[in-house]
Amino acid sequence: MKHPTSILVELHEGGARVTLNRPDRRNAFNARMVAEVCEAFKTLGQDHSVRVIVLTGSGPTFCAGADLGWMGTDRIVSASEAQQDAERLLAMFRTIDACPCPVIGRVQGAAYGGGIGLIAACDITVAAASATFAFSEVRLGLVPAVIAPFVLTKTGESFVRRFCLTGESFSAGTAQAAGLIHDVVEPVALDAHVASLVEQINRLAPQAVRDTKELFQRLHHLSQDERWKACIEGNVQARLSSEAQEGLRAFRERRTPDWVPSTGGM
Repeated sequence: MKHPTSILVELHEGGARVTLNRPDRRNAFNARMVAEVCEAFKTLGQDHSVRVIVLTGSGPTFCAGADLGWMGTDRIVSASEAQQDAERLLAMFRTIDACPCPVIGRVQGAAYGGGIGLIAACDITVAAASATFAFSEVRLGLVPAVIAPFVLTKTGESFVRRFCLTGESFSAGTAQAAGLIHDVVEPVALDAHVASLVEQINRLAPQAVRDTKELFQRLHHLSQDERWKACIEGNVQARLSSEAQEGLRAFRERRTPDWVPSTGGM
């Protein structure tokens, strides 16, 4: 992976942290950040020593969405440029969503527009109680089109219509009630809560976790009959795996499975 300039990538004991690092621009993403986030998640996802990834932002804001300078506030954007930018944005969200290992969103502050898309692409999201959110696109004459599939999957159409059509801000509690955020904690407890989740995942069978995520993603695209077949195949393959043999043996012998690290956390 090339040395990134707009994000920070840190590795620690089976975990990785990807930090959006443009605090002077409220971590708004431009072309460089989009490319670097894609590359980071592709590379980390292929590394089987990485069991969990935390996605967060530096400074007080999680992510303000797309940088307005990149969007073209000072110039006329061509149709081909707009097409390419939209495709790159979608690729970023899809890469996070499809990352083989679990992705935890650590939302320490406000998230707007595409920043909510990042949250929706995560598997688990923890937010500070003080964090605020808004689908701000309609305020600028834009449409939250690229993030729509991810937000709809997380929250459902009623929530999306309510807040995408008004552009108004909503709280972490409202986001949690809609399913966009899983856990809401006081700001001082945010890091400890995220670390606890990382430690829990680090103690699980790593390939089984990846296979579970992959199965859920596959089921979306299968017919009803194909789903039953996929579920049976997943059960059989897991049961015959070396991880299952070790896990059942460890349970029988009342010991810790060999995949559990001596120390956990990040």
